[in-house]
Amino acid sequence: MKIQNLIATGIALLLTSCAQSLNVKQKSEFDGYTGIIGVFRQPVGFCSGGYQQQIILGGEKIVVKPTWTSSQDNIFSAHLKSGSAELKQYHYSCGMTSTTLSPKFSAGVTIPGNGFCKIVISFLPEDVKSGNIFQKNDILLKDFFEKENVAIPYDDIPFCEPL
Repeated sequence: MKIQNLIATGIALLLTSCAQSLNVKQKSEFDGYTGIIGVFRQPVGFCSGGYQQQIILGGEKIVVKPTWTSSQDNIFSAHLKSGSAELKQYHYSCGMTSTTLSPKFSAGVTIPGNGFCKIVISFLPEDVKSGNIFQKNDILLKDFFEKENVAIPYDDIPFCEPL
C-alpha cells in the first residue's frame, strides 16, 4: 500500500510541476506574450497511453504530450522569454520506467522579440539521427492549427528559427 501511495504522490507532483500547454483557442493567451506553439512528434513505439511527456526548452518544462492522448503527434504551446531557447531534455515514462534523453548536439530555437513562433519538434528516430529535430513542416502545422482552432491565424505566426 505504501508503494502505491508513493507512486500516486510522484505522479501528482510530476503533473503539477510541468508547465501546462496554453489554451490556444483563447486569443488572450497570446496577447502581450512571447512564446512557442507547435507540434511534437513522439517516436512510434514509445509507451504513450496515459503517460505525459515533457521537454525542457528555454529553461521551461513544457508538456508536449498530455496524459489523455495516445496520439503520436500533439500540439503544444508555452510562454517563453524572447531569445535563444535551448532544448535541454526530453522526458517520458512507461509503466515504472522513466527515461530522460538529452541532445548530443546543441539544439534549440530563437523565440521572437514580439509574439509567438511555430515549429515542429520531432523525436522520430530518423530525425534524431540526422539532427533534424526542429522542422518547418507547413502541412502538419496548418492541420493542427485548424484542428485545434488556434485563435491566432496561422500566417500571423512566423516560424521559429533553429539555433
